[in-house]
Amino acid sequence: MATTLIIGASGTIGSHLVNELDKDHEGLEVRLATRRADVAEQWRAQGRETVVLDLDRPEHFAEALEGVDRVFLLTGYTANMLYQSKMFIDAAAQTGVEHIVHLGVFSSGHDRIPHYSWHELIETYIEASGIAWTHLHPNVITDTVLATVAETNSFSVSWQETALGWVSAADIAAVAAAVLREGPAEHGGKNYWLSTEVVSGPQVAEILSKVRGAQITCTVSGPEGLADYVSSIPSAGDRLYMESAVATMRQTVLGTMEFQAVVRDDVRTVLGRPGTTVEEWARENLGPTA
Repeated sequence: MATTLIIGASGTIGSHLVNELDKDHEGLEVRLATRRADVAEQWRAQGRETVVLDLDRPEHFAEALEGVDRVFLLTGYTANMLYQSKMFIDAAAQTGVEHIVHLGVFSSGHDRIPHYSWHELIETYIEASGIAWTHLHPNVITDTVLATVAETNSFSVSWQETALGWVSAADIAAVAAAVLREGPAEHGGKNYWLSTEVVSGPQVAEILSKVRGAQITCTVSGPEGLADYVSSIPSAGDRLYMESAVATMRQTVLGTMEFQAVVRDDVRTVLGRPGTTVEEWARENLGPTA
């Protein structure tokens, strides 16, 4: 029985991953990690094995990793991810972790985007650690962009009308769950690219409107509006990460991110089924209005 630590278990992808493992965690003992003590208490009350883990506190890593064989590694949207990941990977190597499943980005490997390079450096460090590894590379995450659409019938994109590849959080989680269950013998040393369908923001709005039977609008803007917001972020690490996100949007609008406008569906590779389209996501998450 392999003990698996799920970092970011209360987030968008992490919560889907927990649901997937609730359905089937054959061969796994699942340990959930959160930095929030109140969430940890709720999980413990549900009978879940839980640890409070702050990635900015490496002195706590050894205890969280005790007896752990496999890790789902997801860091926050902060430049601190570099320090967090290095310290965590060092601790994982010292405590005998056998397999790290890392959630990265959908990059070309030679982008002039800071946070893409940060993810690539982290992946290189994992590979050099001696721990078996699997890297997941999601493109635009449907659930993140459409987080409020059910309540507001609207959403926004900061890359104008550029068409990019999209993938659902549930599919990312389903792939991660399968990799964690099946382990490094099946998935070690592999990169999985998750990009199901290429659509623009306005095209997504049309699809959602059709499924819901109500008008859903997409506010199309460029990166400068996002840049105005980012300049007000007080945390230096968070601000640096989001400045890199703005750089991504600028490159997208300039047309230099063509590699993101592709279907590359390793959901099928891992799970034997195609990834979830935007229309299928809408039917599962919105449905028609009453």
